[in-house]
Amino acid sequence: MDALATKKKLSIVSAIMVFSRPVRNEISLTISDFVIILGCKKSTKVVLLLLFMERVIPTLLKWYKITARNLPWRETNDPYKIWISEIILQQTRVVQGLGYYNRFVLAFPNIQALANASEQEILKSWQGLGYYARARNMHKAAKLILSAHSGVFPTNVEMLLALPGIGNYTASAIASFAYGLPEPAIDGNVKRVGARFFGLYEPIHTSQFYTQLHAVLRVAIVQTNANIFNQAMIEVGALLCLPKQPKCEECPLNSHCVAFLNKLQNQIPVVVQKQKPMAKYRHYLCLHRGDTVAIRIRNESGIYQHLYEFPAVSREDKLDHLEAILALFGIVDNISIISKKTFKHQLTHQTIYATCWYLRISDDKFVSPSDWEWHNKESIANLPIHRLMEKMIKFT
Repeated sequence: MDALATKKKLSIVSAIMVFSRPVRNEISLTISDFVIILGCKKSTKVVLLLLFMERVIPTLLKWYKITARNLPWRETNDPYKIWISEIILQQTRVVQGLGYYNRFVLAFPNIQALANASEQEILKSWQGLGYYARARNMHKAAKLILSAHSGVFPTNVEMLLALPGIGNYTASAIASFAYGLPEPAIDGNVKRVGARFFGLYEPIHTSQFYTQLHAVLRVAIVQTNANIFNQAMIEVGALLCLPKQPKCEECPLNSHCVAFLNKLQNQIPVVVQKQKPMAKYRHYLCLHRGDTVAIRIRNESGIYQHLYEFPAVSREDKLDHLEAILALFGIVDNISIISKKTFKHQLTHQTIYATCWYLRISDDKFVSPSDWEWHNKESIANLPIHRLMEKMIKFT
């Protein structure tokens, strides 16, 4: 950063000369160049960016046409299917999300089918993807589209943003992919590409960074096919402009990339270090009675809301005395221990340390809490459960 600050700043006149002359490998663009561009008058900024982008866009689109992955949501302009794909791909890799997408649109082929389904059906189809609030918000959004928009998917960003679970990126993606609107779709991939390409030093997760990058791409996108431009930028980030060890030599943007030309790939983008995940301790009882086990639907708010799991208690400490845990459920005797297993389950913001006690109750007169249900292993397979529950149930 200090080295960059000492580089000579270009004036607007010299910047125009740089961007107007033929491309040469020796041209070294600095962050200072773009400070000038982004800080100058709107008309000048547009001229500079158009000069810059008119050479980049054709190269980018040509590269995309040759190398783009063949993905089903790219073969449609149906806003419903595009929406489903975008929600699935949040926090999910394409390889994993592809199968879920195909199964989901088969089970719920349109807004009406999704809106009219039960939450349990949707959660079951979502099982294994995690971040279940995504599925619950999709259900709410589908119902809203059905009731407020007569089942017709909203056609502009403002209306899309009013739907549960849809933020700036998803709204812009649907608007550009389905309707061809000139809206920059800025996800994590595009943020990384944009930061390196334009040499943006604002921390990548800040509103200042987003505003800068959006302004630049908004000027560029109106000059081309918005759908293809956004897809191409995302593809560069997904395949080449990687967080670590980017494949710069293969990148169609490298002749104009600030980070590549100045060897700043490891410094840009600027990422503020995330907080360490919080440790949570959860104690489960897999309680056998005959050929059934006790499970309950989790009604408490949180990531596992409305999913089935074994009866459990959450603790801030590592309480590991079975008698104390059983006492919390009012169980004091007629229990035999089958086994005990421990699990570590990693989420984005928390690490769950789970202990599951596999027990058998011998008292036929035992009265379980009203929210407990007794199921055999086969019937549990038809219920929506979270990934940690999937791990634990293997040992029943």
